[in-house]
Amino acid sequence: MNNFLTATDYSTPVTDVIEMKRWLMDILACPISDCRSELALEVFTSHNLESDGEEIEEIDEALITCPKCGRWYPVIDGIACMLPDNLRMDGKQRIEETKFLERWKERIASEILDNGVPFSLKS
Repeated sequence: MNNFLTATDYSTPVTDVIEMKRWLMDILACPISDCRSELALEVFTSHNLESDGEEIEEIDEALITCPKCGRWYPVIDGIACMLPDNLRMDGKQRIEETKFLERWKERIASEILDNGVPFSLKS
């Protein structure tokens, strides 16, 4: 059994996958090719870990939004789900992201819930 992430990354065992951290927002941009804007983050749940004597926040559930194109991306179980629109519209991904919207609808802006891109609770 392969215990590593990829054939080229033998230094990080699967058990050491990096969860979402705030500093990742410094390097993430909207993945839409004609947008590439900086993104905003709203954290719903997180936990702290100690690493080398320092407290580090790991984000469990959050909403990443693009102020330029209006797209939203969930962070579910510490993973930022930033797939292209066509891969979010059907199947398991759509089901999981719809559950995310339902779970956090009291904290998500009505614009996303009603008219979100690529989909909303009403579409």
